[in-house]
Amino acid sequence: MTLLINAVRSEFAKLSARSPLWYTVLPLAVLIPTALNFGIAKAVESNQLNGGGGMDTDNAAYWILVFSTFILMVGAVSALAGEFKDDTAQIVFRIQPRRWLLPVAKLVVYGLIGAVTAALTTLLMLGGFPLLFPEIWGRVDILSADGIRLWVGIPLFTVLVCALGLGLAALLPKPGLVVIIVLLWKFGVETFVTFVPGDLGMTLQQLSPFKNGELGVGQMATFDSAFGGENGSLLYFAAICVAIFAAGTVRLTRTDVQNDQ
Repeated sequence: MTLLINAVRSEFAKLSARSPLWYTVLPLAVLIPTALNFGIAKAVESNQLNGGGGMDTDNAAYWILVFSTFILMVGAVSALAGEFKDDTAQIVFRIQPRRWLLPVAKLVVYGLIGAVTAALTTLLMLGGFPLLFPEIWGRVDILSADGIRLWVGIPLFTVLVCALGLGLAALLPKPGLVVIIVLLWKFGVETFVTFVPGDLGMTLQQLSPFKNGELGVGQMATFDSAFGGENGSLLYFAAICVAIFAAGTVRLTRTDVQNDQ
């Protein structure tokens, strides 16, 4: 435990004021979903866009799930892949031969930062927008069962997405490739399966990891869980993310770092 604490402290020490995490990643993770919801609400308010009867709690955090979580993942992936690009991983492993500490410490630090950012963004959205746009967001209630599930679930979803990204970055220490793989799966493959007709299409949706993760945190879905409900879907998504993170950590532990250059 002491070794992990020291590794986590080391990761926090690397986050200087010049780190792009502070002036790029976190601001974008908050501002993009906030700006999108604000713009849509203003357009509906001025009758320039059909609001479809207003916002519901189980759909109020959609843009956070679509943008914030993946932006925060990029920060974690870049941090781990950067260790190999800058050859600092060699130094880290000489100081601390237990290589598994590097990705685990990254997950603790970036998962914590991501979870706090996601929780505050969700609080801002579900707590503030009903006050700004009561006619449009009036049905949104952060203290309802759906609201609490989102407020608790989205930070957890963010940590799991970071674990997924870090696992892939340990397997393939190229941040651009990792981001492409994740986004292609989320917005390519999982979008494509929604157009597959019949029972096959529905089954593919029910097995889609990100769709299950979103369903698990309380986001409105167009299919029923194949895993016993929201909790089962979230556990299914978590199992996939943890498995990939574990595979990446094992690979990093057993493979010569020089092979990653």
